[in-house]
Amino acid sequence: MHQSLSLPRAARASSPLLLAGAIALLALVARLLYVQHFSTPMPYWDQWDGEWATALKPWLDGSLQWQTLLEPHNEHRILPTRLLALLSYAVTGQWNNVYEARIGALLFCLIPGLLVWHALRDAGAAAGRWLLLPLALLLSVLPFTWENFLVGFQTQFYVLVLSSITSIALVARHHQRIPALLAAIALSGFATTIMASGMLTAVATAAACLLACLCLPGRRGPALCAAGLLVAIAVAAYAWIPVIEANGGLRAQGVGEFLYAASRTLAWPMRSGGFALIIWLPATVMILRMVIRRQASPTDLVMAGLCIWSALQALAIAYGRGHGLRSPMPRYMDLFVPGLFANAWFAIQLWSLLPVASRLRTASRTVAVLFALLVVYPLLGRIGKDLETMREFKAATLLQQHNVQRYLATGEPSMLQVGEFELPYPDAARLKVYLDDPALRRVLPPLQQTDPAAAQGAGSRQGPAEAGP
Repeated sequence: MHQSLSLPRAARASSPLLLAGAIALLALVARLLYVQHFSTPMPYWDQWDGEWATALKPWLDGSLQWQTLLEPHNEHRILPTRLLALLSYAVTGQWNNVYEARIGALLFCLIPGLLVWHALRDAGAAAGRWLLLPLALLLSVLPFTWENFLVGFQTQFYVLVLSSITSIALVARHHQRIPALLAAIALSGFATTIMASGMLTAVATAAACLLACLCLPGRRGPALCAAGLLVAIAVAAYAWIPVIEANGGLRAQGVGEFLYAASRTLAWPMRSGGFALIIWLPATVMILRMVIRRQASPTDLVMAGLCIWSALQALAIAYGRGHGLRSPMPRYMDLFVPGLFANAWFAIQLWSLLPVASRLRTASRTVAVLFALLVVYPLLGRIGKDLETMREFKAATLLQQHNVQRYLATGEPSMLQVGEFELPYPDAARLKVYLDDPALRRVLPPLQQTDPAAAQGAGSRQGPAEAGP
């Protein structure tokens, strides 16, 4: 291994768990600061139907049942989101978006921590893997997924990513152990209750089982049986997804549009689909090499499973939301982070693959350098735009909060006769029904008075982004 890429002395002296904990702590601090400065207490859009109508109100009425928590929200089952809303209310006594967003920050910080821990935990793993630390830090503290961490409803993305990383890692590292396989199966089943694309966790975990059978020594029977059960879960979950006719127009209209949208989602964080090949080339080359040689480390298998999972998520978005798609929405970018991190792992391996100078080594190192540039440059380049978008989002939500305050203070329906993006829920009549419920008024957070002129001026520049998976 090349000394230039070996683990630095300070990193060698630190345990993988300590480094992972440090990254997680920095991620938590960054997200809490974003929430503090840019989030507002008023529940936002999907929270009214997804949390109040199907979780909090039944809980307060004493009529809550498990089947209510599993009711569809668009194409999704959002069981963890509803449970976390109930937990937030039980702890604070309020239905407060800021409190839920803070819970989301706690969940999110575990993601980069887990990724770093899996990358560093094995002795003798890829040389230069310390380079993953600054990448993990960038993916943790930059605000490119601002939709998810400013709206508490979006915690389902974090729960899905955490469940998927854990499920894939269990089978990649313990493919002969029945308890680990059962836990992975249970987590994959749980993922189907998080959001519609949770079914893909079972698919990626099954793929990791098969790769483990192919590349690792030992018994194959338990992992093959687990793969079969996981495929059955995926099929059942697909059949369980509700068909929303109104959303048909959001899907890719034909093969050509799907391929175009897929190139855009797979190219993230670049905006042009032409870069998708370079971004996914490290994983493609190294996974094919693993399969041909039938040899891999457990960490290689974890990273391969994460690449498969994120690629499947990108393709699902390209199909389900591909009509007119130019670049993926910020809320979807958390789904690409595990795959991007895993591709970086393979890019580091690609750099050290050929120790002898040759044209092939030059080509492989060129791919690794291009990958690094195509990841770091766009992430850093969008910081200013994302910060400005968050400022506009806060201004818009403050205006929404002000309009709700006016209605609560006067009871005049005319106070809700404003633009669609000037209310925290898109249907003014239904919002009035919600706000007229005394039980809801008791759990709404105390709202600070806002400056309507400032909110109107700033919020009119851009309507807020729609929440929801």
